Amino acid sequence: MAIITLTSDLGDNSHYAAVLKGVMLSLYPTAQIIDVTHNISNFNIMEVAYVIKNTFPAFPEGSIHLIGVDPEAGTSPGGVVMHYKNQFFVGPNNGVMSLISDGEADSCFEISNEGLVNERFPRSFRAARVFAPTAAFLASGGSLEEIGHPMPVKELRWGEPTYSNNCLRGKIIHIDKFGNAVTNIKKDHFMALKAERSFEVYVRSLRLRRIVTTYSDVGKADALAIFGENLHLEIGMREASAAELLGLSVHDMITIEFKS
Repeated sequence: MAIITLTSDLGDNSHYAAVLKGVMLSLYPTAQIIDVTHNISNFNIMEVAYVIKNTFPAFPEGSIHLIGVDPEAGTSPGGVVMHYKNQFFVGPNNGVMSLISDGEADSCFEISNEGLVNERFPRSFRAARVFAPTAAFLASGGSLEEIGHPMPVKELRWGEPTYSNNCLRGKIIHIDKFGNAVTNIKKDHFMALKAERSFEVYVRSLRLRRIVTTYSDVGKADALAIFGENLHLEIGMREASAAELLGLSVHDMITIEFKS
């Protein structure tokens, strides 16, 4: 039984997400459809890419992931299917695919087969018009070659941290529902640079001198640095929102200064 996941900015208080499920089940009734979330911020490509990038590895090979965020954008009028790490990603070619795959997609095909277009829905509802029928087609055993022609993935990058003069500089790439600020600094990179040195973490007006292993290492509403479940450095607060109370936003810079 094929698994199809849904991730979108369509919200939970409207009929749109249910329409996508109805389209797919009408075409492939035995599909197993799993909602990841429909509460992505409107048109937020980086947010949906972060969520899917950290979700899809938990699913079995052959799973299909439908992305319904900013579907009108992109270099392909119909959308694309990306094959990456033995899974399929259906959605717009607006940069989200390269963020998910870090530019290392196995292949990418434009959705140009007119037989996959559900004419009942307007072009403004591309997720139901094109993406959902394509996901159902893949779930039923359809091939990439039947979907369309190979095309390049539109390139977009998270950005890599830089290191000079004993300073590691990165940025915030995601704010989660708890208000934790996830950065692009990875644990292995940090540990290799740190060695036996002490350090200080700077972000806006905040200064931290240690990285904790659990939120209970600090008092309530105290700020902290921690490596999260995906081993990226996060700035958070115990039982409070660091983003709200510290004024943190995506793209804010973070600096770690190592002491010689």
